[in-house]
Amino acid sequence: MSKKYKLFSLLLLPLALLLNFIASKYPELVETYYSLSINKFTVQILSKISGIFPFSTYEVTVYLIFVIIIIFIVKLLTTLFKNTTKLKYFLINSILNLFSTLSIAYFLFIILWGLNYNRLPLSTTLINNYNLDKDKNISQVNYNNNDLIDLYKFLIKKTNETRKLVLEDNNGIMKNNSDYKSLMSRAQLGYVKVTDIIPNADGNYSKPKYVISSNLMCYTGITGIYFPFTGDANVNIAVPDIYIPSTTLHEMAHQRGYASEDEANFIGYLASINHPDIDFKYSGYMLALNHTASALSKVDYNALVKLNKTISDDVRRDLANNNNFWKKYEGKVEKVSNNFNNAYLKSNGIKEGVQSYGKMVELLLTYYKLYPEY
Repeated sequence: MSKKYKLFSLLLLPLALLLNFIASKYPELVETYYSLSINKFTVQILSKISGIFPFSTYEVTVYLIFVIIIIFIVKLLTTLFKNTTKLKYFLINSILNLFSTLSIAYFLFIILWGLNYNRLPLSTTLINNYNLDKDKNISQVNYNNNDLIDLYKFLIKKTNETRKLVLEDNNGIMKNNSDYKSLMSRAQLGYVKVTDIIPNADGNYSKPKYVISSNLMCYTGITGIYFPFTGDANVNIAVPDIYIPSTTLHEMAHQRGYASEDEANFIGYLASINHPDIDFKYSGYMLALNHTASALSKVDYNALVKLNKTISDDVRRDLANNNNFWKKYEGKVEKVSNNFNNAYLKSNGIKEGVQSYGKMVELLLTYYKLYPEY
């Protein structure tokens, strides 16, 4: 890599930061011309190209980075012990290469997908769509603690009902209707009925991909990840079946240009409960149940305890199985991953960091206030 090329590539970082800053001031324009137009077109192309390969391009990239790190360490040690006169040049050149690569990567991230962090909030979009559909003119949706309690009651009811219909393994734990390969192929059916509510939900994208090294991924606490450089939606298949369907649809929401985690969770929920297969429906209700329980525990713990008694034994068994599974992976790696994710979210304008996941409940409350019949 020539010096001129390196210096030019370093300029891409401030350019990307400038583009992101400008975009943050014009969410309507980002929504209309980037998220719903340019980005939708480019992601579909990227995902179709990467979809040619049966493996996860994200996972291959992680392996390549690991190999590059090993090669760097070997070269560093070789230079250190055999040719110390070139050590200074080697380190300077390596640092320059690193920053040049990171600058290019961040610029591509912003151009290919990252500007979606600046689109209109999904809550605003839901209200705007409602106004158009119902010929109304509301500007916001109000809700209180009683609405939250009613939402939790509703979710318990639906979770209990759908749990009766799912398959079980020999231990009485919920299992999906098929293996993970078939599940990935079935996932897109969840988006068929939500296109009127969620802009950009339609489109011709590649199907999600499973991560081969999912067991290792569990140590980071990550259940799925979207890879914006290739348009791949990647899913950890080592986790209990209960959350694989909704996680898959969550990552597909990122693929469709919804960057924030709370919005992807809500869309994953909506696509899950509108899916024709019961394993997806149950997974979606469980996802919303957990987030709503967390929110209710902060405002009315007594109500939470009382309502939890109405959760069926089958659902309790699935929840206990999930908790026991994750206990095996608690540790430093997960904390590091969580801290990184927190910093990543904040760097892209999500001030609450990982706490923004709780905003999914606000979207649920907004949605059911607007559409109580659902």
